[in-house]
Amino acid sequence: MTYTAPPLRDEQITPARVRDELLTCFESANKEFATLLHQPVTDDALKAQVRGFVESVFSQCGVSFTNPTKQGIETAISECKSNAEKMMGPQGAEIIQHHYAEMMKLVNRLSE
Repeated sequence: MTYTAPPLRDEQITPARVRDELLTCFESANKEFATLLHQPVTDDALKAQVRGFVESVFSQCGVSFTNPTKQGIETAISECKSNAEKMMGPQGAEIIQHHYAEMMKLVNRLSE
């Protein structure tokens, strides 16, 4: 199922919650990529792979995964988007754009 940002109240939108939603969103996108590329994937393997990848992107960007900030999340999401675009090329563009837009709905509601 394609990821859609959950309908959260403002007080529910914290950097940690948005970081967790990023993991869920990335899992959804990667399932779609696997389907597109006809590659079988198990949910447990995908969750572990996505978490490791997202944590490494946060680290490479010099931002905290455990204590995320709005700016740090924006930086990491931008890097994830760029990496996905390089990896998937035009065939993944629609999937990437959809997931990026859904995540930005939450990020844009974070306070500084």
